[in-house]
Formats: sequence, C-alpha cells, structure tokens
Amino acid sequence: MNELFLKRMQDMLQYEYPAYIESLSSPLRKGLRINTLKISTEDFLSCTDYKLSKSPFAKNGYYLEAHKGIGYTVEHQSGFFYLQEPSASSAVTVLDPRPGMKVLDMCAAPGSKSTQIAEMLKQDGLLVSNEIHPNRARILEDNIERCGSANTIVINSDPKTVAKAFPFFFDMVLCDAPCSGEGMFRKEEQALTEWSLKNVQACAIRQQGILEEAYRCLKPGGTLVYSTCTFAIEENELCIKEFIQNHEDMHLVPIDVDFGRSGFDVGYHTEYTRRIFPMDGGEGHFIAKLIKDGNQESTVKLMASQPMPKEAKNFLDEMLVQQYPYYFVNNNKVYGGTQPFYSCGKCHLLRHQVLLGEMEKNRFVPSHGFFMSAYTKFKNQLELNQEDMNRYIHGEQLNIACPKGWYALSYHGVMIGGAKSDGSALKNKYPKNLRLR
Repeated sequence: MNELFLKRMQDMLQYEYPAYIESLSSPLRKGLRINTLKISTEDFLSCTDYKLSKSPFAKNGYYLEAHKGIGYTVEHQSGFFYLQEPSASSAVTVLDPRPGMKVLDMCAAPGSKSTQIAEMLKQDGLLVSNEIHPNRARILEDNIERCGSANTIVINSDPKTVAKAFPFFFDMVLCDAPCSGEGMFRKEEQALTEWSLKNVQACAIRQQGILEEAYRCLKPGGTLVYSTCTFAIEENELCIKEFIQNHEDMHLVPIDVDFGRSGFDVGYHTEYTRRIFPMDGGEGHFIAKLIKDGNQESTVKLMASQPMPKEAKNFLDEMLVQQYPYYFVNNNKVYGGTQPFYSCGKCHLLRHQVLLGEMEKNRFVPSHGFFMSAYTKFKNQLELNQEDMNRYIHGEQLNIACPKGWYALSYHGVMIGGAKSDGSALKNKYPKNLRLR
C-alpha cells in the first residue's frame, strides 16, 4: 500500500492507527439492503436462507456472509434486495427522506443510494437520480427499474445542466461526490493503484464544483447531505468548510446516529460531520448534513401530454388493480407515475417514472418496467414456483396453460416480469439482456 497514504492515515488516526492496519487484514465486510418496496423484511427472511446479521447503518441493512453468485439469484433479479457495502447506506439514513418530499441524488450510479431513497419515499414524493457518465447511467436506470420505484426520474447530465433544469426545487439533495476512494481500497484495486496526493487535491476541486450545483437545486429550508467514501480531510471537512465560507446561508447541523464518530474540527462546526472507519464496522464513509436558509420559489414546468390511445387505456384498465395517478404520452410511448410529469429542461432523460409500454401497429405492448413497478397489483397474475422461475429468467417458454392474454408473473408475491399466453403456454417476455446464461 502507498507509503504516503499510510503516513497520512497515521497522522490522522494517531493511537488508533494500529487498529486501522489490523482491520485491513480482516475479511471484506459485505452487505445487502432489503427492498421493502417489494417485500417485507419478515417475508424476505422467511423465504431466503442467507446468513445475515444486522447492520447499524440502515433500517433494512444487513451484513452478509460470503454467498457465491448471489447477484445471479431469482431473488436479486426480482428486486428483493440490493447488494451494498454496509457503511454506504449511512448517508441516506442521515438524509432521512420522508414520503411526499422531492429529492435529488446528484451523483447516483450505480443506484445503491437512489434505491434506498426510493424505498424510504414509499412511492410518495419524487426522486430525481442523475449520473453524468452514460454507461453508468444505464446501470442506474436498470437498478431503479429492478427495485420497483414508480416515482423516479433518471437523467444523464452534468450537474450544471441539472441545476438549470431544477432551480430551488428539491426538499433534499444528496451529493455523494466522486472521490479518491480511500475507503474502497480493499474492494477495488483500481482505487488503490490510482491513489496520489495530486488526485486527492483534484477530487477536492471537483467536489466544490458539484456542491455548487447541488446548492442551486436545493430550496430554502431544505437539507443537503454531502458524502464520500474517502478518508482524506481535503475532500471531507476542509471541503465542507470552504463550501460554507462561500455560502453564508448554509450551516452544518449535528448528526444524531449511533454509528461512526464525530468528524474533525477545522472550524464552522465540522465536528458535526460523521466519519466511519473500518474499525467502526464498514469500509469507510464521510457524511455532512447542512440546512439552507432563506426564501426562494421554484418554477419548474410540467410537460404537455398527448392524448392517451384507447388501446393503451383499455389494456391498463384490464390489467391494473389501481391506476396510476398521472399518465404521460409522447411519441406512442405511455408513461405512468405517482407524481406530475415535470419538465427536465435540457437534461438527457432516460426514464420518467415508469415507461408502461408503447403503441405498435394499433396495439399496446407493455414494457418490462410495467411489470416490475411495485406501485400497483395486477388483475392477471400468475405465481411461479422455484423451478418455473428459474426457467423464466433463463428465457425459456413456460408450459402453463391459461386463457390467452398478458400475465404478470410473480415469485413469493413479488413481480419479476411479464408473459403472453397463447392458450397452451406462456411466451417468455423477459428482456434478453437480463436473462441468465
């Protein structure tokens, strides 16, 4: 490991430095977070046999003993849980989003924190998840869909464009900033090999820029949580100190949790921040919670919808137990959501709540997202056993006879996708890119 990095850690931790060095030789802490948008904690624990122990960092977070291939299980594909380094869930716990709030996750990929926010909003309120890198944004979109959120917008834009689209709009903003990743050294070898003091300093400059745009998105009275997975004080306490010095209407507030430890005091109450080291039960995280003063109104417009095609309306009436509160139609595509369809300005829009399906040759064809959404139940639903479920996610036809038409398929009551019956068998409609080989 880099000698300069170790010297910096020794200076920072002092008498606790030997405990930090010892922690590096212990097994990597792995974890998962149960997704209660789709399944209750009790049902999850009763239908799985994973070896879990409770994590202190999130209400539904657990430490997970080694389990080979867990990311390729039916339960993972169904969105029962999200695999997440345990301490990474701490930032959203500190943010504490509540149903009805409008929340922005500024640097959201791959989606661990966004799916946690969505779970806490309980389909009531709006989440905007942004990722600047296109490939990572697609992964984010897939994870949002898998976990069943019906009130999440996914965009792929730089923070400046996001701030122009949503000025003073959000009750809460999470800024989990790109960092030097010192808390990821045991998990990602690339983070270790790329570490340098120059990179730490470059990250700190970039973080100030992202914080500035996050600040523009936050409405007065709102909450901003800044987090990193690094230990460098330049990217943590000193970064927050500089930000507050440049914004007199922002102030830190104490973080009342029973995990981690107080941050370092470099002025402006940076001791209110929270640090998690490997000795504290996680790989590493830093969290700062700030409140914005003042009074300013936002003016984000709604998008104008085209008329709902009668074929789409009939299909939705036939399939859904409960209709979505809001619908939006554009270019033969039909979207549903629990919130109004706000304009995203010049942001590159990947997903606006739920793409329900689209018109093809005067008929409505449902999307995979239609079936994965956890907002409503389905009138035409089939519960699959373990054998049929495994066949389904491998793309095989299911020899189940039932009346012709579309069906939502479930496993332990949780939706996994759709299929279309010809009367004698179910034609598999599970997306080819998600099928297990």
